[in-house]
Amino acid sequence: MLDLPQLYTKPSADILLSTLALLTSAPPSWDRDELHASSDDASETNDAAPPPQVHPEGVTRYLTSIVSNSLRWIDDDEAKEEIWNQASARLAERSGRTAMGALSRTFRIPSSTGFFELSIHEPALTGDDLGLKTWAASYMLAKRLHTLDLLRSNTEQRPKVLELGSGTGLVGLAMAGLGADVVLTDMLSIHSNLARNAESNSAVISSGGGSTRTGVLDWTDPRTCTVYTNTSKSGACEEIKTRFPLILAADSLYSPEHPRMLVDTIEAWLSHDKDARVVVEFPYREAYLPEIKNFRDRMAHVELQILEEGEEKGFDDWGSKAASTDQDDDALVTCWWSIWGRRS
Repeated sequence: MLDLPQLYTKPSADILLSTLALLTSAPPSWDRDELHASSDDASETNDAAPPPQVHPEGVTRYLTSIVSNSLRWIDDDEAKEEIWNQASARLAERSGRTAMGALSRTFRIPSSTGFFELSIHEPALTGDDLGLKTWAASYMLAKRLHTLDLLRSNTEQRPKVLELGSGTGLVGLAMAGLGADVVLTDMLSIHSNLARNAESNSAVISSGGGSTRTGVLDWTDPRTCTVYTNTSKSGACEEIKTRFPLILAADSLYSPEHPRMLVDTIEAWLSHDKDARVVVEFPYREAYLPEIKNFRDRMAHVELQILEEGEEKGFDDWGSKAASTDQDDDALVTCWWSIWGRRS
């Protein structure tokens, strides 16, 4: 247990900053079993002392007391500002994703030969840019891709894949890490972070035999896709015209208009090949269940049928850091995945 230095003892700036550093929370993850396994592995191989254990409520009160304290016994104004900043950051880490600043975290993606890791950056959330956050359905689909027989080992050409509504890019980057050539797309406001993640994971993707390009594809104009050749919006760009034999989408239904827009975009870009496939995964959120039904109806209307489907459970991190340690809290998410093909 960490013995927190109490403010009435007038601890030095160094002691307070060291304590605040120890209270740093690691970026949250949804895969509880994987986290527990990683912790067990670390305890077997690492002789370092385990992280300090502190009651969550006690930490919150302690951090609040620092932020509201004048710290008059500390003469260095810059040190005081840093203490307040660090205490505020520790509070934000425990206040849910909407309150947190930018973060980067690593996701472990299984493959047929083991696993690889992707580093995903998420900027601080502002406005309605939900694509700046990685969602549970994306992680679940990224981990499922290697089981779907989407990469044919008996062909020399790497599969061409289009991801719609890529967000932070986890699904498309996972597909590329498995050996596909992937074009990741989203709205203009999301693209810069998407391109950043593609660039930062380029070495992992190259070692897996895949490749990525990023671009802008706004579903309000579903037939126009601008791709940037060097993963940067400031670089050379081109409009692509070729359809794709495989389209991916995860957690992309957030309004009554989205099912129509998504299906229109799928219809515009899915190849006419009889083996063409669409793979999607959406969470069962009560407010958006009509959107999932609408999506299914519209897919059937454009002559696409479900070939395979299933449900799986994962964990989101929208709630507070303290709440996310409870297996029974609202972070548990049930997701529906499905593979679609053309009617014969």
